[in-house]
Amino acid sequence: MGWKRGITFAILLTFSLQLSAVYSQTAADPASGQTGSPSHPSSGAIEQIETPAAPSPQKTEPKVIQAPPKEKDPPVKKSDVKEITKEGDYITINFNNIELQAFTKFISDLTKKNFIIDDKVQGKVTIVSPTRISKEEAYQVFLSVLEVKGFTAVETDNVIKIIPSREVKQSGVKVISDKEKDIRGEGFVTKIFHLSYVSPTELTKTITPLISKDGNIIPYLPTNALIVTDSYSNIKKLTDIVNILDIEPPKGKGKINVFYLKNASAEEVAKVLSGIISKVPVGQQPAAAPTGIRSVSFESGVLVTPDKATNSLVIIASPEDYETLKNVISQLDIKRRQVYVEAAIMEISLDKQRELGIEFRSVEKLNDNRVTSFGGTNFGGIGAATTGPEGFANILGLAVGIVKGTFTFHGMEFLNIGALVRALQSESDVNILSTPNILTTDNQKAEIMVGENVPFITGKSQGAGGVTLTTIERKDIGITLRLTPQISSDDHVTLEIYQEISSLAEAAGFDPSVVGPITTKRAASTTVVVRNGQTVAIAGLIRDNKSTIEHRVPLLGDIPLLGWFFKFQTKKSDKTNLMVFLTPHIIKESEDADIILKEKKEKMEEFKKEHGIEGEKKS
Repeated sequence: MGWKRGITFAILLTFSLQLSAVYSQTAADPASGQTGSPSHPSSGAIEQIETPAAPSPQKTEPKVIQAPPKEKDPPVKKSDVKEITKEGDYITINFNNIELQAFTKFISDLTKKNFIIDDKVQGKVTIVSPTRISKEEAYQVFLSVLEVKGFTAVETDNVIKIIPSREVKQSGVKVISDKEKDIRGEGFVTKIFHLSYVSPTELTKTITPLISKDGNIIPYLPTNALIVTDSYSNIKKLTDIVNILDIEPPKGKGKINVFYLKNASAEEVAKVLSGIISKVPVGQQPAAAPTGIRSVSFESGVLVTPDKATNSLVIIASPEDYETLKNVISQLDIKRRQVYVEAAIMEISLDKQRELGIEFRSVEKLNDNRVTSFGGTNFGGIGAATTGPEGFANILGLAVGIVKGTFTFHGMEFLNIGALVRALQSESDVNILSTPNILTTDNQKAEIMVGENVPFITGKSQGAGGVTLTTIERKDIGITLRLTPQISSDDHVTLEIYQEISSLAEAAGFDPSVVGPITTKRAASTTVVVRNGQTVAIAGLIRDNKSTIEHRVPLLGDIPLLGWFFKFQTKKSDKTNLMVFLTPHIIKESEDADIILKEKKEKMEEFKKEHGIEGEKKS
């Protein structure tokens, strides 16, 4: 180890001699205009110092540059304008292609700081300083040079270590809190930012591009903090940026928000939003969305609760997530269009049904004298209906048709279902069962039921004392019409239709008190697509009513065999076809509803006049 100490001493001695020569040359050249400054050496004034090769390939130890004692500073002539050794004095620095280690020695002599240099610290730098700077500023220049070359200064006790920046994270970095306002120091430092309003995850995305290549940033969600490791100079800049960004958001954009809906139901919208939130991983990017569809991600937990009383949504989310949800809610909270459906449900005798059916089906003719028809259940006759109007009379099963234009019956034209119903009311073979009108919202089920609520026996049991207990269940018997309209963009309406006619029948051979009432039911379920104002007709629900009427002479007609001479029977069989007419009208604006209301009032006045009903007298 003796030869190593000798080499180190020789290096230090050579540095000192060359630097002294620079000082002496500068002081002796008053024409240079830089009197009293240890700077402005000519190119190569400080030559590269070559370290003698070690006699063996052993690992070299880090070099130690120790600042000389203050009392041994080189003497300065009185002719110098300022003394460079006094704090606050200004100097100029100009070096051309100087070794980084030699520049470190120069800064050590200037600032009286002790340095330990890692053996990886190599390279040359060129520094040009046209203006004079203080010693503190010269030291900041030195730190900037190290940062540019990929090194950093780490201050420990009374020694400053110069190591590669990529190794600074493993070498014990000083930690400071966000309460420290005046940030000064050398090398790298770790600062913990405690955020008040901004999410650490979101802020990390914003300031990551500002972190140096050897720095690091970690969001810590449990305490809403941000941990940043970087150089002192960069930490100071980041502190200013974080203070600007971490501010209270505008009112209404905090973590708890209330969104009042104008049209949609709060409960329905909450279901949609909950479905979206549950499928998006928190803090992660979702799977790639199809082309043209923007993907959605939430940075933190989101909770949506509907308030039925105020028809509002209580949303707990970060400002960023709330803005995302607001865009979705605004597209859901729109005024939905409505559909007004005119309906007529009637029973028509078989003969009358043929007459009406022929004229009804002949409205929609094609060029080749064929009529359009579709759908339904049939028993062999539906094919004949497409060959001509006369074929409709042979339809036995369910058939569905669409009409546009007017109805014709007995040579008269009718513009709508209401006019047709008024005409059919005068026919003895037509029984108008119901003419309901339904107003419902787009894609919302509507139902009308006209009838009775009849009890049905569901069970019997023996109670205490031999009392028989009977349990019953009530069911609706009558006319049921169930509709679900769906409006398309081109003003077509898809109608999901369910029609049911049920009635009580005679319990032939059964005791109703034992088995309960007997019912008959005719039902049809279908889905059709029609244009606004078109009429849908459902037919083919046939019922066969058989009856026997007996006329006889009292007593004599009861005599076996001979009684037939004193009585006669008439057996009658009636076939009735249930027909349903539906016409949907799309209500886009309130003016459309006003027109329908006006028409209904006019029809009511006509009805009163026909039946001699006087209107209410105004007081």
